[in-house]
Amino acid sequence: MRRITVTLDEALVELVETDVAAGRAPSVSAWVAGAVRAKAQARTELIDDLHALERDDPIRPDVIASVAQTLGLPKGVVALAVKRSRPRATARRTG
Repeated sequence: MRRITVTLDEALVELVETDVAAGRAPSVSAWVAGAVRAKAQARTELIDDLHALERDDPIRPDVIASVAQTLGLPKGVVALAVKRSRPRATARRTG
């Protein structure tokens, strides 16, 4: 485990501290780690869903742009992730 420093808006700090005080998380660090984990999982699931869609029909550029904006990622990153999902034609070697 590694210790880092983050800066949060006061409203977020209050939200986290309230959750910790109410027993919904054992510590601020645990709450933040859980939030980061949840966001990473949501991104993974969204990319998986895009992969499934891409297998059936190419995803339009406006959809890629919307997903990128929602995720806070550059369009190229999302487009590349979707492109990687496309099945590649495999050449069969004959012996």
